[in-house]
Amino acid sequence: MTRIGVVVALPAECRTLTRRPLRRSEPLAVSDTLHFCLSGSGPDNAAKAALRLAEGGCNALVSWGCAGALGGHLASGDLMLPTEVACADGTVLPAHPDWHRGAVRYAEALPCKVSTGRVTASDGIVHGRDAKRMLAAATGADAVDMESGAVVRTATALGLPALVIRAIADDAATAIPRSVLDALDPHGNTRLPKLIANLMRRPSDIPDLLRLAMAFKAASATLRAMSPHLHAPAKF
Repeated sequence: MTRIGVVVALPAECRTLTRRPLRRSEPLAVSDTLHFCLSGSGPDNAAKAALRLAEGGCNALVSWGCAGALGGHLASGDLMLPTEVACADGTVLPAHPDWHRGAVRYAEALPCKVSTGRVTASDGIVHGRDAKRMLAAATGADAVDMESGAVVRTATALGLPALVIRAIADDAATAIPRSVLDALDPHGNTRLPKLIANLMRRPSDIPDLLRLAMAFKAASATLRAMSPHLHAPAKF
């Protein structure tokens, strides 16, 4: 029997899968075949969560959540189902081909654009327009996130199939406001009092923050639409 372990970095991303509360780094079995783990942001946290899921009996791993677009052809709410992930050290690792084909077939019926282009890993948030442009040129990737490389690398090391399911939040032209970046805790969660204080000092960040909120809403809707695929019996 295939037991799928899903690594999710942030609580807001996790709510696209379940309303049951998750405690960070503690896997939750929502059925015999589906387990979630809230990892916190970043590759180290993602790798630890992936390993915990595997040690708990999961024999297939998914990286789930949002990504940032690197190319102008992608918009907020588009779905990324990459055939491969470029890790931070330049290693390129593939998604499991049969599992990936099944996910693409499911996604083609959804009301969103689906891209199978490369996702690249990053050790930190890539938040500037110029930084996104440079990363796209260096890696040939269409999107970036901080966890997928670690999840796929862990799966590969353990001989397990892996899949990346990511929805685009910020497009290539969207810069994440400094007020938001400075309000993040070490696990990627937003400290609301800190954010409010930052915005009081930098009210010019508010329009970008509102655009980012709308972008995340679009990405979340796409992830919710894709979530039933994980609950269906895996065939690969």
